Amino acid sequence: MASPHRPTVSTRSYDGHERRHTHDHHQIVLPIAGTLDMEVGGACGRVGEGRGVLVADGVPHSFRSGGANRFVVLDVPAAGLVPEAAVRACDAFFAIDGALDGLVRYLAAEASDRPLDPVLAHHSAGLLLRALEVRQPPPVSPVSPLSKDPIDRALALMAERCGEPLTVAELAAAAGLATSRFHERFRARTGSTPARLLADLRLDRAEALLRDGRLPLAEVALAVGFSDQSALTRSLRRRRGTTPGAVRKGG
Repeated sequence: MASPHRPTVSTRSYDGHERRHTHDHHQIVLPIAGTLDMEVGGACGRVGEGRGVLVADGVPHSFRSGGANRFVVLDVPAAGLVPEAAVRACDAFFAIDGALDGLVRYLAAEASDRPLDPVLAHHSAGLLLRALEVRQPPPVSPVSPLSKDPIDRALALMAERCGEPLTVAELAAAAGLATSRFHERFRARTGSTPARLLADLRLDRAEALLRDGRLPLAEVALAVGFSDQSALTRSLRRRRGTTPGAVRKGG
């Protein structure tokens, strides 16, 4: 398939025949209905039920669907939106959290009967690629999932998923502690509460994206787990005495 000169967004359905190929552009497939079984560079997974896939350019992949299906498909030139190394670092299969699910629904509606407007396609592709990049766990972490320290396990989960709506119950479960005991040990270890530290992690990541300058403010807010730009602005002003615009100018 020829590489697109700019990002394109459309909806597609697939038949039940298995196909295998490569292409010279990145492709993101997001589920609307049904499932698509895929093998991407040796990794097997299923697109659907809250999971999408990123196929980097040149990576061999096969796919096969079963039954009625519909997907949002983004074809993205291999250079221009995010560094190539960032795309390669992303896992092929990824979870679609609340923020990404809202974007999938929007794209599905806008591209239901015709390809998305080129300007919207460009911004949507950029947002998705950046969102996947920031959702990746740190490449080198001193904390093992099997760490003997339960608070280390919770901190690792917070760093990995700070853009998602994590609950204290989930953090306590990762630590293997009852919720009340988790609160007590977390505060003793960090001097903070889980909610406060998670908010700080989100704002740290938001400030990094704002200083980077490539994403619109609204897209930064979604990428780090805020419902909209206003929510991010309120949090930055209340907790750090600044605004997204000021952070971006200072960057």
